[in-house]
Amino acid sequence: MRTGFIILALFVASADFAQNKKIKARVSAQYTKVMSQESFIGVSAKYKSDNGFEPVADLEFSIYRKVSDDSLAYIGKTKTDMGGKARFILNADDLNVKEPSTVFTYVAKIENSNKFEDSETTVSFSNAILKAEVQSVDSVNQIMVVLTDAVGNPIPGQAIKVGLKRLFGLLPIGEESYTTDENGSVIVPLKDAMPGISGELIFEVALNESEAYGTVRAIVNSAIGTPIHDQSSFDQRTLWSPPTKTPLYLLVFPGLIILFVWGPILMLMFNLYRISKSK
Repeated sequence: MRTGFIILALFVASADFAQNKKIKARVSAQYTKVMSQESFIGVSAKYKSDNGFEPVADLEFSIYRKVSDDSLAYIGKTKTDMGGKARFILNADDLNVKEPSTVFTYVAKIENSNKFEDSETTVSFSNAILKAEVQSVDSVNQIMVVLTDAVGNPIPGQAIKVGLKRLFGLLPIGEESYTTDENGSVIVPLKDAMPGISGELIFEVALNESEAYGTVRAIVNSAIGTPIHDQSSFDQRTLWSPPTKTPLYLLVFPGLIILFVWGPILMLMFNLYRISKSK
């Protein structure tokens, strides 16, 4: 009897342990800076299931800033979306340090989750400034790029990519990447004619996933494109327009068909009603 009770207790305990066992999530963090706009920590989380790795949705991360080797300062929370990704916007004043040797460190933690084990990931970076502008030299357009640290010292040997913003993403411009020289600069020639609505083009210049500086992007607007006009018929009365722009014949013809079908039926019902009243 005692042996059976012990076995039953062990079975219940093991079942309860299996039910409460938490899942280990794989987390990562990246730093991104968009010049003249915002800086943020991007966090992603996924876990291994029977179908492979899947994103973790609605998972809360606590974000800390490293103050010293053994001290962290809590600065807020963020939560992943359906794709397992979250974004935490950084305070610009916290990054406004005019020391090129300053390394910023942030920690993203999973804490007290009901489903996932406690975990953390760290991202470190130094401040970098990316400037870009479109110039015309001898009637040839080019993008002049300069990469410097927080106090204006050039940063050589970094890979810069240039793309043209299009509807479905970035169209690569020129070579796969350009390396900054001893002055921290890169010149990207724009040889081919590129169409744009009213001649407007939007370029994105990026230092992508640098170990020292993270991802730094600069957006450049220019009116050097070949002008094209929007030929979309979205606001016209076409089959692919929104319901408020339904073609008139699709409104008139169905109405006439309904009238021709229901007209005789209603007339017949009215005559039957008159006949029943005349008796």
